[in-house]
Amino acid sequence: MERIGVGVVGCGFVGMGAHVPAFHSIDSAQLVAIADADPARREKVGRKYGVQALYPDYAELVNDPAVQVVVVAAPTPLHAKVTLAAIEAGKHVLCEMPLASNLDEVERMIDAARRQGVCLMPSLNFHFTPNYAKAKEIIDNGQLGNLSAIMYREWIPAQDLAKQWPPGSWMWNIEESGGPLFTLSVWSIDLVRWLTGSEIVGVQHATRYTRLDKTGGTLGYDAFAAIQLQSGVVGQLQFSGSVCHAATTSALEVVGDSTHVLTATGNDTITLLGEDPAKTVWDVKERGAKMWGHQQQDEYFIQCLRDGRNPHITPEDGRKAMEIALQIAKAS
Repeated sequence: MERIGVGVVGCGFVGMGAHVPAFHSIDSAQLVAIADADPARREKVGRKYGVQALYPDYAELVNDPAVQVVVVAAPTPLHAKVTLAAIEAGKHVLCEMPLASNLDEVERMIDAARRQGVCLMPSLNFHFTPNYAKAKEIIDNGQLGNLSAIMYREWIPAQDLAKQWPPGSWMWNIEESGGPLFTLSVWSIDLVRWLTGSEIVGVQHATRYTRLDKTGGTLGYDAFAAIQLQSGVVGQLQFSGSVCHAATTSALEVVGDSTHVLTATGNDTITLLGEDPAKTVWDVKERGAKMWGHQQQDEYFIQCLRDGRNPHITPEDGRKAMEIALQIAKAS
């Protein structure tokens, strides 16, 4: 069967680091075009992955007849503009999260995809991150019983954020982008919804932003949110972008009425705490674009298109995660 032509808009951190190598390695897809305003990045990707069509502007890429799928990995303030252009050109779209800087733009994107009859899927790769996928399997198998509580903590070094988005970049303009807390919290919020199979119906939060002179004036953030889910599950979310490298943390904990507890750290280990045995540990480490599930997600998206079925991840999932993230991102 003919391979599906893919064009990637944006060759920055996630575009070049995850989606480009992922689609290059998927047998049923062909990476046919790249768009990026930086000529050095375009040429680097073209040489490394053998991409012939290298565009300085997304408008040229979305109108390339060889492109059937557009991957939007540009800065968040451009997501709506690029996605709407791709949809109007009749292309399917995989859009990085957050889907846009605000909910009005997301509604326009969803309506446009529905009118054009194309697929719009948000990049919620935590569904495919190895240890989170295993956690979902364990929960659905009933090994925790009925869920009672869920907790997630994500602390990202301020220096890493400043390296990815230098002072003065779009990320630090909260009016334009929503800011770093909004941008980075959407995946874990969706993770909670997905793992529990329930909607977040109540949020109480405390949030603080701090100017960090150590990183050239970028914004550190610290936020704590107590959440209530429709199912009755209670939860807590903790976020920080104000910490040093030694404090880097990504940790998930899920409690059930069996009294068993599930913990997941980073992207590679998961532990079930119970009676017999008292501790079961799985090492599910992957490398490269599979590390956080991007390649698995991208392959799933392509397979859905080939099969003519809708992905289980919908643009409404992206919108719901954004709604909660926007609440938490408001400074106390």
